[in-house]
Amino acid sequence: MVTMGNIICGFFAILCISSQQLEIAAWLIVVAMALDAFDGRLARMMKSTSMIGAQLDSMADLVTFGIAPAMLMIKTCANFPVVFLCGVGLFFMICTALRLARFNVQKDESVTMPRHFFTGLPSTLSGGTIAQLAILNHFVEIRYGSNMVAMLLPFITFALGLFMVSKIPFFNITGKIGIKQGIWAMVLEFSAAILFFIITPELALSTVLSCYLITCATYGVVKGKHLKRGYSTT
Repeated sequence: MVTMGNIICGFFAILCISSQQLEIAAWLIVVAMALDAFDGRLARMMKSTSMIGAQLDSMADLVTFGIAPAMLMIKTCANFPVVFLCGVGLFFMICTALRLARFNVQKDESVTMPRHFFTGLPSTLSGGTIAQLAILNHFVEIRYGSNMVAMLLPFITFALGLFMVSKIPFFNITGKIGIKQGIWAMVLEFSAAILFFIITPELALSTVLSCYLITCATYGVVKGKHLKRGYSTT
């Protein structure tokens, strides 16, 4: 049901994009990110993991974090030629499909992979980054009358596609956040995040995701030389 919530968010995001409700579509993708983060963990907690659930998750991710963000980027960046935007969007969607296919193949072949690392940028983060940049663009246009974010978005989208199909190890920082780090540290982290999000949700989302991508990519590149061949693609 949680996974279906993911694909439902993707479906309605596409509908909103078609009717030019871009900010609502972007927030639907963000909601889908939260659902995607919990469906696997919830299934393991309930001991209800299954092959059909894993395949459904990948199909949902392709819709919500591949097709919907590509369409969102095309509609947000209206100042560029349509042919150029469609080419970038198609490239991003194909990279998302390849990223998810690689995950399924490695999982079926029971590839042994180091913990706390991804092979390439996860599709959830790639699609979520485009969504948060669309939200930030709306915020900047209203507040400052600038479309600088929209001017950079196609090139960022292309770079995200490359990161997804690359073998760069991205550190999974969420695996380090939990009870093991101490209850007070965890409470402080979540309290600060919630407060930041309440004050300025647009800037909070952009800041958190941008810092996450930069930190995880930098750490992965530095530590990648010491990792064995094959990385986690979850």
